[in-house]
Amino acid sequence: MNAEYGPVLDIVAENPGTTLEEITELEADHGVIDTDIPDVLSVAVSNDDLLEFDDRYWVMRKGKYRFHRYDHPET
Repeated sequence: MNAEYGPVLDIVAENPGTTLEEITELEADHGVIDTDIPDVLSVAVSNDDLLEFDDRYWVMRKGKYRFHRYDHPET
């Protein structure tokens, strides 16, 4: 799971507000081969790296995911 953790965070950072289904579809483009994405998302939420609300995920804006790198308009 550790190898998939970073790429899953990248997917969510590039696609804010994504659902589990959307993340699963995008994972192949990022070289993620683990099919246990729900567990990866759960760990990331527990680690405060992701925020989950209404079955959608957002990356927490810290470290390499600061606003300057992924500057999305507010919704």
